Amino acid sequence: MRLDTGLFQQQTQKQILSPQMIQSMEILVLNQQQLEERINDELESNVALERSEADGDGEATDGGSSTEIEIETDGEIFDLDQTRPEVDELVDLGERYEQLRELQQADFWAESTPARKSSLGSGEDEFEWVDHVEGPSETLAEHLIFQLRLKTILSPRQIALCEEIIFNLDERGWRLHSLEEIAAGVASGMESEETDPRWQEVTPSSAEWEDALHMVQSLDPPGVGAENLIDCLCLQLHRDAADNQLEELLVRWHLDDLAKNRLPQIAKTTGKTLEEIKLAADVIRSLEPIPGRAFIQSANPRIVPDILIERDAEGVFRAEVGGQSAPRLQISPHYRELLKGAKKDPELRKYLRKHIENAEWLMGAVQQRNSTLQRVAQEILDRQQEFFSEGDRFLAPMRMQDVADSIGVNVSTVSRAISGKWFQSPGMLRELRSLFSGGTVRDDGAEESRGGVIARIKELVAGEDPKKPLSDATIVKELEKSGVRISRRTVTKYREAEDIPSSRERRQY
Repeated sequence: MRLDTGLFQQQTQKQILSPQMIQSMEILVLNQQQLEERINDELESNVALERSEADGDGEATDGGSSTEIEIETDGEIFDLDQTRPEVDELVDLGERYEQLRELQQADFWAESTPARKSSLGSGEDEFEWVDHVEGPSETLAEHLIFQLRLKTILSPRQIALCEEIIFNLDERGWRLHSLEEIAAGVASGMESEETDPRWQEVTPSSAEWEDALHMVQSLDPPGVGAENLIDCLCLQLHRDAADNQLEELLVRWHLDDLAKNRLPQIAKTTGKTLEEIKLAADVIRSLEPIPGRAFIQSANPRIVPDILIERDAEGVFRAEVGGQSAPRLQISPHYRELLKGAKKDPELRKYLRKHIENAEWLMGAVQQRNSTLQRVAQEILDRQQEFFSEGDRFLAPMRMQDVADSIGVNVSTVSRAISGKWFQSPGMLRELRSLFSGGTVRDDGAEESRGGVIARIKELVAGEDPKKPLSDATIVKELEKSGVRISRRTVTKYREAEDIPSSRERRQY
């Protein structure tokens, strides 16, 4: 074997991703909201790209798959490599740079600054939009402190103690720390110079803290200021004028048995009848374990469907890529003219060529994304016509590889196309990925998807006798009657995945 160094030539094949290919893959993964954000960012950074508001055949759009995106200005398709006829230079070199800077600033502020009305003669209409903006929601602490302000019998020192407890509540309304820890924190803080003057330089006693806690626990909603779940439920029971000794007994000593629906065992232990236990359990179920639930601020996510599915006149479902909210794009005619007149200015020409090429790549990537998503959605729809007509039980098993083979793309392309995408159909708004699932083969040879099996299980549970609920083994036998053969372990897994209680917990005594 020869070992030496030198220069050798070797021919190999490698797959190299161009910047255009990388950008196309990045655009394909984006859902409708992310695509709008990406386009808006590009509009701010690329001076050669602008919104197209013209209507007609020359309109540039990135929307539905049936409309082809063209880079068109003044009725001519713009091509960087195409030779154009000679035109007079627009301005000299110095004026071109000044004009370029002015256009950049004008385009930037036109996109990033909203239009404002003149204050002359506008009156109150100038700030009319403020009336339509939702204000911040009231927090639990604000709600409780407002009630304290209405209690005129409280001194400033008592209010300060109550506020200290309120500020130590979590979003559920439970205490984050024990009363002793809160008192210790206040006592250590009084040694600093920034102590609250309402303390009057006297450390609050334990009796004062107890009175303040009882005052907070008397506020609405019932159950605030509790130490734990049991304390929270008992505080609500104490608010009721009725005799709730049995309910409090069950909460303190049999809460776990109640959660598992072990009513006969509770009746045997407490010496009460089953009917009494059932009535007490109903009272406990009416309580609120999270008093601050109504004040928990959680923003609902805004979902913009990427695929719109509608039934045509013939009753066949059709898929359309939704892109009405995304900006329509075109190459700026101003920068096209600048490029045509900058033949003697290589630096300016290079600058313009780069931005126009980037705009072309983006518009092409958006068009390819919509085209690929349209083909994938239509293929899925062709395979799931019965599902959209009849419901979850008729969801057919489907793999991404099957869709990729049908439309002639790689399976990774299908995976990117459906990633984070949502579809909207009559009475349904779901993720596109939810339509892909495995399944089992029925006795008649047809395939039953996982969603179809789960739908059958839900139907069996909904139609069972509440006093004799179906066990998992019984559900297996019922599914076998329909030709679906799965194990009891699979039934248990599907049931737990759908948060369906066990037969013991579903039983009504």
